[in-house]
Parts: sequence; structure tokens; C-alpha cells
Amino acid sequence: MRSLVFEGYLRSWSRPHNFSQFAATRTEAQSVEHQRPASSMANRDEFSESTKKALAERAAYFCSSPRCMKLTIGPHSDSEKALKTGCAAHIHAAAEGGPRYDKNQTPEQRRHISNGLWLCRECGQIVDADKDDHEAEELRTWKKNHEAMISEVRTKGYSDSLALLQSGRMEPAVARKLIVTFEDHRALWYAFDAEFPDRVRQSLDRLRSRIAELRGEIPAGSPLDVVMDSLRKTILTFFDQVEHTDLSQLRCDSRNPEWVNFSQALGTLRKAIGLQLDNLITAYGLSVGDELKRMLPQKVS
Repeated sequence: MRSLVFEGYLRSWSRPHNFSQFAATRTEAQSVEHQRPASSMANRDEFSESTKKALAERAAYFCSSPRCMKLTIGPHSDSEKALKTGCAAHIHAAAEGGPRYDKNQTPEQRRHISNGLWLCRECGQIVDADKDDHEAEELRTWKKNHEAMISEVRTKGYSDSLALLQSGRMEPAVARKLIVTFEDHRALWYAFDAEFPDRVRQSLDRLRSRIAELRGEIPAGSPLDVVMDSLRKTILTFFDQVEHTDLSQLRCDSRNPEWVNFSQALGTLRKAIGLQLDNLITAYGLSVGDELKRMLPQKVS
């Protein structure tokens, strides 16, 4: 059975962005609002505060982009306040002239929660500035599958296991071995265009085998065993998504649908594992190397 972490979660950015590209896109995004007629700005169908809050909470305050690990809430310098850096983004624009505007929507539909998703500010700017590369259906898929991922990692069995680990920190040596194992597999943190798909497959096969070995060192059904089984299922679901592709012949080519499918599936794998490892690292108070940190949620600072 496929894990909810990945089910259908395959439309995402198909190419890496360097800083200069991002800076140019961000500048363009910031100018979008200024280019719209004043009448459009005055007649925007904005979300209510309760809708914005619901979108944020359903996303657990993480950016919904499958290629982004930003957590959009954290402590403010004022001990009585929180710092929020995310936004409730419209899938179809709130006003005529905006990205993906749908003239057939009613004002109520534009303001409805179904027309929104939670993004960090940077991703919100990018999807609006580059609207042709971020269609409405893709954004709906981001939202649907991000919420499914959050729902899965908050399931009772998984959450209870994490709580038990944090309180008792059982099998600490095995937990440390697991983290070291992930640090040794570059498929999890190398740039997409530097990957050879068949090397990724081999790396993940070895990772899956190592997880099975570590599970043999602890009691079946123990809290750490439940966490490792969840990681195993996440990897298996990646293989489900690429099972019809000959990875030995595949190479980086953003025009090739099979490469796009592979890179999107790998991006989703990394995000899902990053969320799960972050929970485990927190539960045990472990330290990790800089490479693995790239996969973990980026906290607000």
C-alpha cells in the first residue's frame, strides 16, 4: 500500500534554482502588485483571518511546496509574540489581472479556503511571478499532498511513538546508527542535476536494507521500530513512483517527462524523510552534519 506521504504528490519544481535566478524572480514578483490597476487592488477578494489561520494550521505552518522545507512560524524577539513568515496564497488570483485569475469564479469562491494554500513568502512570490510554470492544478496538488503528509506524521501511532522516544530515549545507540546511515547516503542531499538516477536507486536500496538490519536489533513494535518502519514505507513509495522508468538510462533533462517525474519524486522523498528525521533528532537530542541539515525543516530565525 502506498504511503500518504507520497500518494499523488508528484508535481513540483523540476529544476534547481540558483540564488541569482531566485533574486530576479523575487524582484519580478514584488512588482506584480504594482502593475495591477488601482481598481483591481481595491476590489481584491481576500481571505478572512479565520481562513488564513486554517490554511496555516492545516499545513502545520510549513510551506506547502514539495521542494521547500521552510517552517513559517517561530519565536519573536518579544517573548510574548510569535514571528510568522508565511502567507495564505491564492490559487486563482484575488482580483482581475492577477496570476491564474479565473473570471468564472464568484467572489465567495475566490475567498474560500479551497482556493488557497499556505506558502513561505519566497515560494509565494515565485509561483505568482512565474505563473505559467505554476498552474492552478499543480498548486492544488501541492496543497492536497502536503496536508496528507502532515496528517500522516501526526497519526496517533507515529505520534505516540515519538512521545515515548522523547520521554525515554530508548535504544539510543540504534537511533544514532540510523542517523549516521542517512548521513552516508548522498542521494538524500545532493543537487538534483548532479544525480544519476540509477545511483540514487542503488543508494536507496542500500538504505532500505540497512534500515531492515537496524530494525532487527530492537524489539518489533517498539517506538523506534514504528519510526523506522515509517521511513521504510516512504522509500518504498518512491520506488512505486518510478517503477516504470529505466533509471539506468535516464539523465537530467527538464524536457523529458520521465526525468521530471523522477526529480519530483526524489524531491518529495527528501522532504518526507527530512520531516521524519527532524522528529527523531529532536526526540533524542542528536547532532547531525551540515549535509543532512539541508533536508531538515528550516526554522524561522
